[in-house]
Amino acid sequence: TAVAAFDTARVEMESRADLSAGSRESVQLLKPSCHLTQACWKSFRGHVHGFEGWTTRRRVATEEEKKKHGEKRKSAAYFTEVTYTVPRNKKVLDDVNESEGDTSCSESSDDFEAPVSKRLKEC
Repeated sequence: TAVAAFDTARVEMESRADLSAGSRESVQLLKPSCHLTQACWKSFRGHVHGFEGWTTRRRVATEEEKKKHGEKRKSAAYFTEVTYTVPRNKKVLDDVNESEGDTSCSESSDDFEAPVSKRLKEC
């Protein structure tokens, strides 16, 4: 599936040591023969954008490219690409998160009063 292919590409890309901060690397993830419906594309795009530095793009395949990949549909077919932009401040963000430590609330839960809904008041 598209999500599994992305997760594999993401792990490989993020583990590369040769990428410098701010650089971009694109990967052609899906060929035109792997059709994503609009709903699937929306879900897939949301999954990809949930990871820092990752974006998606669909590119319409030309008639020659469709023939090359054995695609016989007359309608549009798309190549799906993902791009990873290495965050410039990733190390700085990691250092800040480590220095913050435990950020749990120090107040006891007894001091908190849950709001009563209007429906409960009327009954």
